[in-house]
Amino acid sequence: MRMMRTVLAKAVATGTALLTAGAMIVLASGQSLANPAIAKKTGEPCTKCHTAPPALNDYGKKYKENQK
Repeated sequence: MRMMRTVLAKAVATGTALLTAGAMIVLASGQSLANPAIAKKTGEPCTKCHTAPPALNDYGKKYKENQK
């Protein structure tokens, strides 16, 4: 009986850890706002404006400001 409780407790802990990890992945992955059409238009790779999409680097911020 004691061994069964231990196994059950480990299964619950593993399940909880997997659900938590899955929830973190879903919540952390937002929609990317990078626009591949701009890369096609300019002929530049996405990394010209982005270091970690959708965040813009300095060049990308200047490009965006000039498009307004």
